[in-house]
Amino acid sequence: MKRRTLLQAGAAAAVAPALNVAALRGRTALVIGSGFGGAVAAYRLAKAGMTVTVLERGRRWDNDGSGTTFCTIGNPDWRCAWFGDRPPLGLDVSKTITRGAGLIQKHVGDGIQVMCGAGVGGGSLVIGMFLPQPRRADWETVYPAELSWTEFDSTYWPRARQNLGAATIPSDIQNHASYVGARSWLQYISEFGRTPVPVHFGVNWDVIRDELAGRVPACHTIGEGPFGSNSGAKNSVDKNYLAWAAATGNVTVLPLHEVTELREVSGTQVLEVACRQIDERGAVLSTKVLSADYVFLAAGSLNTTSLLLTSRARGRLPRLTSTEVGKGWGNNGDFLIARLNLRRTVGSAQGGPGNVRFFDDSNPYAKAAMAWEAAPIPSWLPNTTAHLITTLEPERGEIRYDAATGAGKVYWPYAEMATSGDKAGRDLATRLWWATEGSKGSLLTGLPSYDRNTGMGLGSRNTYHPLGGLVMGKATDFAGKVAGYQNLYCVDGALLPGSACLANPALTITANAERCLDIFLATHA
Repeated sequence: MKRRTLLQAGAAAAVAPALNVAALRGRTALVIGSGFGGAVAAYRLAKAGMTVTVLERGRRWDNDGSGTTFCTIGNPDWRCAWFGDRPPLGLDVSKTITRGAGLIQKHVGDGIQVMCGAGVGGGSLVIGMFLPQPRRADWETVYPAELSWTEFDSTYWPRARQNLGAATIPSDIQNHASYVGARSWLQYISEFGRTPVPVHFGVNWDVIRDELAGRVPACHTIGEGPFGSNSGAKNSVDKNYLAWAAATGNVTVLPLHEVTELREVSGTQVLEVACRQIDERGAVLSTKVLSADYVFLAAGSLNTTSLLLTSRARGRLPRLTSTEVGKGWGNNGDFLIARLNLRRTVGSAQGGPGNVRFFDDSNPYAKAAMAWEAAPIPSWLPNTTAHLITTLEPERGEIRYDAATGAGKVYWPYAEMATSGDKAGRDLATRLWWATEGSKGSLLTGLPSYDRNTGMGLGSRNTYHPLGGLVMGKATDFAGKVAGYQNLYCVDGALLPGSACLANPALTITANAERCLDIFLATHA
């Protein structure tokens, strides 16, 4: 099938109410950011008949099928880092690279390092596309009654899963020789006396099969993928929501357009968005000021919140008076570990992106914790596995305006191993290790390994899952409308209160954006 036919078929199959709202037809919207939340907003607004412009600071990445569209963890270059001098992750983080508009921004805050996606598709281009759903008990521990688990479970998580093409690993792939690490993980979980829970992944498993058969370049089957999907297996949102949005004819996506501030036009409800168009090396090609009837913030927890704080500090948003802006920020309870020199064969260049997780409800430091194969290891680390433990830690940091840099900065005011999440993560990692390995091998948990100057380390001092800053019910209403403004909305991870409840947050960010857009469209019907 031709690409246009595929897009039209996909758009027809997308799950969402088909609303063409008379009051919005012909109205305009600016969407800042093109990740999970921004892509949902672009599609749903365009489907309702609005004219939508998406501003994305990163470049467009069209996979040419050569296997070299993106760089690799084993051989990093400028394509992996957003104007960074070194790769944001991997074993070769000391390598000097040319600065450019690469995929991952590394923000070194006070006490924590935050990774954010950049590019048309946002974080979906670089994350592992783990899309687990939170359990009810965990959800109701963190989220208020206004955000009903039942509603998410019956409507929004299923819609997000279907639209993102999420599915668990097929048995034929898990049984392939390249997935010995995945099968060993099942054995370790059994030895630990826990129940494996399959994880939904936003990947096309048929393309994974093509990788194994040599019909497309190997990527996820050899432990790659964080620096982009060279096989095209990842169901990043440029392939679904953004493609469906483009097929409406109502959406324009502007890559390499970096928003610098929001402005309220004095005496009016009009919001202006200032941005600069850059090239791949950061040279400013032009500056622009755009306006629209509505503005939807979707630049991610860190950058959405930073944009509002910066605009307020410059006096551009006089009605942004809420003291809650920047508050409620969390790292999703992430605790990264690696297990080295294992007694079981786990292979190298391990097949991924993963298979299962398990829950630990007997942790003395937290209500619950979980761990899974967060990142299969490429060939340069033999007999090693990497994991993410996630806890329901109650501690929260803050994003504050930093006058020295003229932008928002994350403050995580906790000493190493001081939070309940740190303690719970270390406890779980240690108990699993002694139950399965005993005195053999090594356990590297980032205990403590964070360097405040470089931001390097494991443990809880690194996160791909920044959440909060514009928490619903505090800095915004429960539809994402920013306090003080009738035409300014947030639809990304900034809305979530620092935790996605023992789950990677992409599914919930997508589901919540769908919910927010349902409310927005319904109120304008």
